[in-house]
Amino acid sequence: MNEMLQKALHEALNRGAELELTTPRVSAGIDGRRLGRRTGNALEFAEYREYQAGDDLRRLDWGVFARSEQLMVKLYSEEVDPRCDIVLDHSASMNAGEGAKAAAAFGIAALLATAAVNSGFSLAVWHSGEKLVREHAPARPGEWIDTAFESSSNPDAALSASPGLFQNRGLRVVVTDLLWPTAPDGFLRRMADGSMRVILVELLTRGELEPAENGNWALLDPETGEERELFLDETMVRRYRERLARHREMWARSADEFGIGLVRLTVEDFLASWDLSEFFHCGVLK
Repeated sequence: MNEMLQKALHEALNRGAELELTTPRVSAGIDGRRLGRRTGNALEFAEYREYQAGDDLRRLDWGVFARSEQLMVKLYSEEVDPRCDIVLDHSASMNAGEGAKAAAAFGIAALLATAAVNSGFSLAVWHSGEKLVREHAPARPGEWIDTAFESSSNPDAALSASPGLFQNRGLRVVVTDLLWPTAPDGFLRRMADGSMRVILVELLTRGELEPAENGNWALLDPETGEERELFLDETMVRRYRERLARHREMWARSADEFGIGLVRLTVEDFLASWDLSEFFHCGVLK
């Protein structure tokens, strides 16, 4: 882990120690109960498991038995704390700003993971590379298996290649820059499916937001390795800003349609201040 990541991790753990996640207000039930991972006698169906000696025979699902000849027992949710899934984008574009964006992303994921543990949430952290890879120590960010940001893929492609990983009725947070070419609707639909709430954390550097300097530039696409020599004049810079504005508006509009929260942060400003007001404002932290 490089020095910038270590510094961000240290700050995240210190600040996260005093924070908690807010329980999502949207419930899978009809009466606003908070539903979570343990089972009990509430009326909300949770999941199946194989029949074990001593199980209540009234909970056997004979329909499943008729289809598969497997004895399966219905389990029901208690009114307990919900799940939290954090998806951390490891695509190469996250290394912009000489690694500052990666440090901010890692720090935010670590802070939210710490807050989730403080709140008693069932926590899963997913590293988004070619596929989504589940972190084995989600509550210990200092031991996370992947600290590299060099994937040629993006969270949309990774999620498509890794279906059915998320459990239902959870809070889902994606930490990313949203800089991929595909339309957002498919990704957001899959993220929202079965969730209680979804939050996108968009991280962009000042240079990505405001490429102010004109002149000769050697541009490298971090995810394809393609290099190009360009002269950026005022017209090209203006076109870039316009295209980025349209791209960001498309994501904002789509997120609003799916009822997904969108937190937008400038990397350098965030690392300088660790201002978490946007997370409190959208109701993620309390």
